[in-house]
Amino acid sequence: MNSLKKIFLLVALSVASFSFSQSTDAGLATIDANYCLVLDTDSEIQEHYSADATGLNWTSAAHAAKKCGFHTNNLVTYTADYENNSILIHIHMDRTYETKDVIWWNQYLLSICK
Repeated sequence: MNSLKKIFLLVALSVASFSFSQSTDAGLATIDANYCLVLDTDSEIQEHYSADATGLNWTSAAHAAKKCGFHTNNLVTYTADYENNSILIHIHMDRTYETKDVIWWNQYLLSICK
């Protein structure tokens, strides 16, 4: 039963990753080995970003999904795209009391960096 749950999770993440990459023009971001994320400040805040995950040293799709799940919270969702060695980021701009700019979001992301 536990294996079935893992398979379902991987399929769901794969579908989400495919939908995300097909339906949006993601902004660029950078992420380091500690999952410290920095959004591109050359453009306005966007709902979706993508970052190179090479430095995250994922060993499998399940490992990538687990690590992304650990860093996801109410304001930001990390989705591993293991096949393309990238991480997809969803900024939940609708969950703040007022509209925030990219500078605010970068400060927030730095404050939650572990």
